Amino acid sequence: MGAGGAGVSALARVFLARGDEVSGCDLKESETTLELADAGVRMFVGHDPEHVLGQDLLVYSGAIKRSPELDAARAMGVQALSRAEMLAKLINESDSIAVAGTAGKTTVTHMVGHILVTAGYDPTVLVGDGASARAGQSEWLVAETDESDGTAVRDLFQWFIEGLPKEGLAIVCADDELARELKPKARKITYGFRHDATYRCEPERPFPIYKGLDLLGHVNLRQPGRHNIQNATAAAAMALELGIGFDDIAAALRTFPGAHRRMEFLGVFQGAAVYDDYAHHPTKVRATIEAARELRHRRLIAVFQPHRYSRLSALMHDFARAFTGADRVFVLDVYSAGEDNVSGVQAADLAHQIPQGIYVGDFEKAREALEEIVGPDDLVLLMGAGDIKKLGDDLAHKV
Repeated sequence: MGAGGAGVSALARVFLARGDEVSGCDLKESETTLELADAGVRMFVGHDPEHVLGQDLLVYSGAIKRSPELDAARAMGVQALSRAEMLAKLINESDSIAVAGTAGKTTVTHMVGHILVTAGYDPTVLVGDGASARAGQSEWLVAETDESDGTAVRDLFQWFIEGLPKEGLAIVCADDELARELKPKARKITYGFRHDATYRCEPERPFPIYKGLDLLGHVNLRQPGRHNIQNATAAAAMALELGIGFDDIAAALRTFPGAHRRMEFLGVFQGAAVYDDYAHHPTKVRATIEAARELRHRRLIAVFQPHRYSRLSALMHDFARAFTGADRVFVLDVYSAGEDNVSGVQAADLAHQIPQGIYVGDFEKAREALEEIVGPDDLVLLMGAGDIKKLGDDLAHKV
């Protein structure tokens, strides 16, 4: 249930690849549900207790607290596990690499998986981008843990790290104060830009990776942005600790295709390159704009769809400051994700606080505004965790 979500859809793809019979449902049809149907998952729209008939296991999104299917499963004795519980079960049954944190999880998970695939480990990889999961034949599992259902929020991150066994390995970001101060039972190493990181990188291209004072080599990475240098260093540190050679790691990262909806190039609109990104938090918005500015462009035109009223209300001032570097910012209506607007906050409130911001509302008005301003060599950057990619696909003539 909730098969249209990134986490549940990744599990569905893996179960399907393993030969299981898989069905799924969500409240509405989406690009992800259509892709699952094309892959062989029996998909249904809406809730119905009959979805549980004949099933051995029900996996549901952590966002679902009650539903006819859950009631039916419990009444019939069908095992029901939340996505997080199912993920924990898979992690416990495998030689596992779990990627946790508040930013960069999807990219790091995908990078680690790509390196291991290239090195012949044949891992199962559970990436939360709705497109890059794979089922491998080995005992290795690389999994992204997701803070949206409480498996990696900051107060639980310490619990997560400290729960690692003594024989395990914790690889933490030296640039994050909280992570740096953690004291797990497992062996701990660090990565990042800090001078005292176990594996240290520098913000240049191609970027170097040092272990202590020793230069291991340089990495050519397609993906722009300082944060992606940091992400790649995390993945490299994990692979190096597994015994994979630096040259093999560098070769794998050189061919890394990038995660779905992470600075993903969609096409061209009126001579401008169109990119799409999942950024929906001020920190990620700022990092994505900084990365976009590394790409060739005349003007950077951002289109932002706020995700959840509660997030916009709580982080309004942080969002307002996150768009520095964009020449123009068009703000769409809030994608509610099923939330009620308790605070009464509106997307227009954000647009008014951004000096270069303009409230446009829906996709049609956004397209009209873009048609008036966009020209050759501009860069159009769409950001948000809702359905904004539909606008990007329309602009790039992919619909």
